[in-house]
Amino acid sequence: MQVIDLPIQSTIIEILKDIIQDWDLEADEISLETQLVADLSFASIDIIHFVVAIEDHFKQKFGFAQLLMQDGRYVDDLSVGQIVDFVSKQSNKGVL
Repeated sequence: MQVIDLPIQSTIIEILKDIIQDWDLEADEISLETQLVADLSFASIDIIHFVVAIEDHFKQKFGFAQLLMQDGRYVDDLSVGQIVDFVSKQSNKGVL
């Protein structure tokens, strides 16, 4: 069972809402299950912009290549929950 870090979750959703604010999408409906490509029509450049915004906010490099690539290929889609979980785990590596 994954434990969600609520401050990280809310921060990532706010960053996401900021990115899509001019896209004529319902930002209120973003949840952990929201898919970046399928639900929000993200292109690869949008994912890069999102990753950079997350790293800028937290002032930390998270090594997103681990999340974005599997078996030498880019993944087709990611959920908000997968990103929150990844950032939470990466953040906690540097703690304690």
